Amino acid sequence: MITFLHDKLKGLLLLLLAIVGVSFIFFGNWTPQGGMDPASQVLGKVNGKSLNLNEFVAAQRQALLEITLQTGRIPSAEQNDFLNFQTWIRLLQVQAADRAQIDAQPAEIIEAIQKNPLFQKDNEYDPELFQRFNANFLSPQGFSGERFNQAVLDSIRTDTLLRALASTAFVLPEESEKRLQRLFGPVRAQVVRWDPSKITPPEPKPEDLESFYKANPKEFEIPARRTVDVVEFVASGTSEEARTKAGETAFTFTSQFFNLAEGVDRPSFTNRASAAKLTVRTHGPFTASETPFPGETDAKLTAAAFALSPEEPVSDYLPSKKGFLVLHLREEQPGRLRPLSEITSEVRARWQEQARLQMAMQMAQSFGQKANAALPQGQKWEEIVKSYGLTSAALPTFSPAEEKPLTFPDADRIRSIVTQLEPGRVSSPIRTQKDFLVVYLSQRDAAPATAISTTLPRISAQLLNQRRGEIIRDWLAGQAALPENQLPPEVLSQLRGSL
Repeated sequence: MITFLHDKLKGLLLLLLAIVGVSFIFFGNWTPQGGMDPASQVLGKVNGKSLNLNEFVAAQRQALLEITLQTGRIPSAEQNDFLNFQTWIRLLQVQAADRAQIDAQPAEIIEAIQKNPLFQKDNEYDPELFQRFNANFLSPQGFSGERFNQAVLDSIRTDTLLRALASTAFVLPEESEKRLQRLFGPVRAQVVRWDPSKITPPEPKPEDLESFYKANPKEFEIPARRTVDVVEFVASGTSEEARTKAGETAFTFTSQFFNLAEGVDRPSFTNRASAAKLTVRTHGPFTASETPFPGETDAKLTAAAFALSPEEPVSDYLPSKKGFLVLHLREEQPGRLRPLSEITSEVRARWQEQARLQMAMQMAQSFGQKANAALPQGQKWEEIVKSYGLTSAALPTFSPAEEKPLTFPDADRIRSIVTQLEPGRVSSPIRTQKDFLVVYLSQRDAAPATAISTTLPRISAQLLNQRRGEIIRDWLAGQAALPENQLPPEVLSQLRGSL
């Protein structure tokens, strides 16, 4: 919510909404615990030094500046998790650069600034572009020249560290050749399918239905609904100036509903809209999965409607296609779980649908396991398929990486599967929109000479870059696991998930 920023940031709110959102969203999500001052609570440790909220936000601002310099894009408020993750990663990298005593000379800082594409025009450094960056980003955000130089210096130091780590990566020639053959070697494959709709499921017992009902409440609930009043502030034109004016008008209107003095009642939304000669439109009731506002497709508008409550019934002003919208909660209908006695037939149908899927999956798994055990012993594919009473469909010969479209069903899924298979092997079951399938790769021919000459160098380069990334990720995971470093669990989980 931007509500509490109304009085403090009016002048900058429209121009720097994305930047300000990133800077303050961490505070908006912070919940004090145990009556302590949030700013004093420890969020983690790096190199044995505890970081409280204020220290982390300072590091987060530096990370924001570095990301902006490196990518040319300002992380949005919706990317707060990404920014938090990158802040911790940056702290680990700076710590390692300090330990390695990596430094940079002033001339290197100047060179890095002048070579940054943000400040170049026609591949040459343009001082005017730097001045614009300073006026539109650095100064409004309170970044001093010293902080800016420190961000550039840290970026140089950590880049030097990461390049040194990545320099140990190498790719054997046979690795590149193997990848080339898997991508460009023509393959002969066959597919066996299991259609769940043709499987007869068992009849569920009453206790089965009850367990299924309790385990899947979302499937059987009537969703919550909202009805809201809406006023719109339409921009007078398509220019940024016209949109800014509409935003200022919307800001003035919403300000009267926030930051109220103690004991002062919130004014009537309808009355204030009428006084401002605004048309009030009512939409609803609608669920959280709907887009109830005509002409608008942004799901954030529906999310904003469901964030309203009787205590906070008015939204901030929200971007729309024509200008800005302000929402007011007229009515909320809570969701409720329908009694099992009312929907027994529906629960039974859902239970049997899931049973069909499970049975089809189990059949496909059993077949694949038995086939992979029988094929090396000399049993033929056709005999294995026939013994299970199944039918195998031969696919036309194709190369997985070829650009021409393939016309057989689930072609893109099968492309990916065969690149992972060795000839004479059967894949794990794959669920499609209609059924389950396994793929048998009977043969892979040699890639054509043209692919070898033109593509092998690119594959080698891709594998080398991939190996470099793996080395850096492994190193980061090792740094995070050191006793002197204590990162939040969600950061550790995300770091492990990226490996």
